[in-house]
Amino acid sequence: MENDWTEFAARIDAILPTLATKADVEALRADFARWTLATVIGLFIGFGGLFVGITNSLKPATPAVAQGGQQAQQPIVIYVPAAAPGQQPQQPTPQK
Repeated sequence: MENDWTEFAARIDAILPTLATKADVEALRADFARWTLATVIGLFIGFGGLFVGITNSLKPATPAVAQGGQQAQQPIVIYVPAAAPGQQPQQPTPQK
C-alpha cells in the first residue's frame, strides 16, 4: 500500500510542473481577446471594401467628359432608304 502512494506522488510530481498557472491562463485570455478584436476589425474592413466595390460596379456608366476645348464625338446615325414603290413586298393571300 505504501508503494502505491509513492507511485501516485511520483506521478503528481511529474504532472504538476506541466499544468497552467494563473499567469498562463491570463496571457491566453489576453491573446484570445486581441485575436478576436483583430478578426472583427478585419471583417468590417473587408465587408466595407466589398460593399464599395459592388456599389461602384452597379453604377451606370457615365459618358466621358470632353477635355479642354475638345468637343464630344457626335453619335453616328445611319438612315436606311425605303424600298422603291415597284419593289414593295406583297402580302400573302390566305388560302382556303
